[in-house]
Parts: sequence; C-alpha cells; structure tokens
Amino acid sequence: MDSVFWDAQGCILVEFLEPGQTINAARYIQTLVKLRRALHDKCPGRKIILQHDNTRPHTAHATVEKIRTFGWETLPHPPYSPDLAPSNYHLFGSVKEQMRGQRYETLEDIRKAVHQCLQAAGTDFYHKGIFKLIER
Repeated sequence: MDSVFWDAQGCILVEFLEPGQTINAARYIQTLVKLRRALHDKCPGRKIILQHDNTRPHTAHATVEKIRTFGWETLPHPPYSPDLAPSNYHLFGSVKEQMRGQRYETLEDIRKAVHQCLQAAGTDFYHKGIFKLIER
C-alpha cells in the first residue's frame, strides 16, 4: 500500500507501507509530518488545503489536531464518495494502466516502477487531475 500526496504540479510525497503494517492515526500523523517537510521544501509559505477521505486515521482527533497545528485547511469529504478523491479517479488508474502486464520480482521493483510512472506523468497530467475535482 502506498500514500501519494500531489498537487497540480506533480508528486510531493510517496510513502509505501511495509508489508504487515496498517495505517492508524499515529502512523498517518508521521506521514503528515513528512508531508509538511516536503511542502516546506517545495513551496514555502503557500496555503495548504488537504483533500483526503474520511477514513478513521484521517478523522481521528489526534490527526485533526495535528492538521490544525500545521495551519492547514481540509476539504470536507462526503461519506462513501471515492469518486471525489483525485487519486482514485485520476492518479491510480493511470499508474495501474502503465504497470499492467508487467512482472516484478521484488517489492522494491514495484516501488521503483510506481515512482517512474508518477514522475513520467508530467505537469499537465497532475493539473488536469486536480481541476477535475471541481467538476466532481
């Protein structure tokens, strides 16, 4: 499993979960701290609006508090609406299509292939994905 954070210009952070691990609020907060560092490096001073779904790790009190301390805004996400998550309707389908039919020997090979797909996408691809959210 991976978490991908991206904006209209491209990927900001890709983080893979190790086999056997699950995402809980504490683990998600660790990822958000990494995301904050990556955002600071990429676009210091920019207002951050986070769009994620309403799974338990995302809506846990500790997560909500951490996001608040970062000064980020979150977009509301209606229940049972995967079609509103840009990664679901735009990003992951493209990655799956590019990787379809390939064989990978190791987990590391899969990770490298995912990174290559995400890097090859280009700015126009990411821009279109973010702005499709308005239509949805």
